[in-house]
Amino acid sequence: MLNNRTWLAFANRKKVRHADAIHCLGFINWRMGRARFSIGDIVYLFMSDKRCVRFKMVVTAENCKREDQSFWVVTPPNDITYKLELLEEYEGTMLSEKELCKYGLKGGRSLEVPNCNNKELIGYIKSIF
Repeated sequence: MLNNRTWLAFANRKKVRHADAIHCLGFINWRMGRARFSIGDIVYLFMSDKRCVRFKMVVTAENCKREDQSFWVVTPPNDITYKLELLEEYEGTMLSEKELCKYGLKGGRSLEVPNCNNKELIGYIKSIF
């Protein structure tokens, strides 16, 4: 796990009920594509509905069939995915969008692609979890 990365990813409630899937299944599936996760990577989920980072996940598998279809608001794609399993849930206020902006969160379209390059922001999130 020496070379594993830590990511911030955007969970869009208009497409998927991620929190419900995590609470029910203990994991979510994440589309393989623009994100280049590796097994063992940590992924923090910024939740669009609560406008905060709420979940700490770990990538446990890749090239998986989607298993979270019943939690999709829109028609789920039939694609190959990563499996992200729950490690921790945070319920405080220190990871709100307002707080994260102080540490370099850009917001807007920058949230569309998972990011592992903003060391200050990810360092702050790690310090809270």
